[in-house]
Amino acid sequence: MASAPAERKSFWSKLGPSNKKVFPWVLMAPTLIILVGIGIYPFLYALNIASQNIILSKPYIPRFDVGLYQYQLLMHDPEFWKALRVTLLFTIEAVFIEFWLGLGLALLFQRSIRGASVMRIFILIPMILPPLVAALIWRYMFFPGAGLVTHYVGGLSEWLGFGQIPFLSDPTLALQTLIFVDVWEWTPFMFLMLSAGLASIPRQPYEAAEIDGASAWRVFWTITMPLLRPAILIAVVIRTMDAFRTFELIVVMTRGGPGNATTTLNVLLTKTGLEFFDASKAAALSLLMMMVIIVMSFVFIRVFRSKTEVAE
Repeated sequence: MASAPAERKSFWSKLGPSNKKVFPWVLMAPTLIILVGIGIYPFLYALNIASQNIILSKPYIPRFDVGLYQYQLLMHDPEFWKALRVTLLFTIEAVFIEFWLGLGLALLFQRSIRGASVMRIFILIPMILPPLVAALIWRYMFFPGAGLVTHYVGGLSEWLGFGQIPFLSDPTLALQTLIFVDVWEWTPFMFLMLSAGLASIPRQPYEAAEIDGASAWRVFWTITMPLLRPAILIAVVIRTMDAFRTFELIVVMTRGGPGNATTTLNVLLTKTGLEFFDASKAAALSLLMMMVIIVMSFVFIRVFRSKTEVAE
């Protein structure tokens, strides 16, 4: 009778802290289960769907394996290439502006400014707002004729003789308007990340440069930027992945229009999967998007790492 509890005890003792090989896996097990459930399994399922011909609106079509046919369709689809160009333009322009504005604000707040803590709160408010709420606010502000921006900026434009500005109805202006709103919302993120990076830089190199009589411009390029590269890498990679997947802002403000001028890959993916119910093509598109994000992140990491090694 006493053997059963002893066996149970020995079993649980094998999983306890005394077993240094097994116990770390026991601690990681919940995280690994969640990762498999919400990450690896959906990825494998998407791979499987992308290799078939599943159209949910046509259940009578027999399902069979088509290999890489869905990817070939996308490669010959002008709408895909148009969406890719719009996505890359939106991502590169938005992240570029956000980085330099965030860096400028971070450098400015390094100085002792009266009321800096209150000003930081106001700067961070756009980032705290949910993206859907921010998109709705700006959509009403750009509403033709009645919006706050269109009323005042349009009034000034009419006074100057240029007429009303079609912020969301002109193909070129619509994309630039979306970039402006994205910059307004996510520059605080860059400011926060780069401020933390600047705070971690030691004072000794600056003191040595001061003794040598180096100019502020030279100090910035030879000391601040090289030592800030790890923070820049993290901020730029995270923000690039986020901007590449922007969805709420575009759908709420333009719905991918006018025409397909602001249709990004994420918007095209939603239309393909949820409007045309082409599950296989949507799965293939999502996997291609993932590959583009991985390649972009890899390029950023390689470039920044090589520059850091040269600087060292």
